Amino acid sequence: MAVQLINIGNVANDGTGDDLREAFIKANANFEELDLRDDEQTTVSNLGDLGEGLFLRKNVYDLEFKKIRAGANVTLTSDNSSILADVAVGVKSVSIIADTGGIYSLYNEAALTFAGGNDISIGQDDGTLTVTYTGITDLVSDPTPKLSADLDAQSNNLLNVGTIATAGITGPLIGNVTGNVTGNVTGLVHDIDIRTLLAPNSADFGSINPTVYSILEYITFNTDIEWGSIVTPNAATLDLGAIAV
Repeated sequence: MAVQLINIGNVANDGTGDDLREAFIKANANFEELDLRDDEQTTVSNLGDLGEGLFLRKNVYDLEFKKIRAGANVTLTSDNSSILADVAVGVKSVSIIADTGGIYSLYNEAALTFAGGNDISIGQDDGTLTVTYTGITDLVSDPTPKLSADLDAQSNNLLNVGTIATAGITGPLIGNVTGNVTGNVTGLVHDIDIRTLLAPNSADFGSINPTVYSILEYITFNTDIEWGSIVTPNAATLDLGAIAV
């Protein structure tokens, strides 16, 4: 049944409205109608998937909401239609100085990006930023090592050397060198293997076969004469005459 409206007339006591009995009959009927109706089903929902909801629960006919409370460096102000949260940020900007001398600034919500380069990767683990170099860090791992300048061995030795391919080697007698080359050096000097010069009988040029025309020349060519040593030569003087007569 619908709620009944009590007719109160146009003006007081004009006889056009319901009398007292009729008015209270309608009033009682309206109370019974409202009492028989279902209980109030109004509820509230928090919308969206992110953030904290404000609606807490419905307590009979009371809708209960959570309060918004300001935290550190946060100020709340409200008016008839809104609540304003003002965040007082401690650091307004961050200056970044590069090794090239350039200065860069980050303001408020600006983001700083770390990007890797050749053989460099950037990662993070539980808030820790890591910079990893994945390239070659030693000569053993480098398949084609090269020098961009002279190598200073600082008086250390080069061990287990194989073949040395070079346009020239500067030794203690050539150029301004303070050290010596020790040990066996095997190779060619101006395309000559010096070991052939140091071998036994390497200075044997063979025999001399003269042509003689007299018995005196024969005796001269076939008789050994002791000239003494280079340090103490024989005092004798031999005059063989002129080469050209």
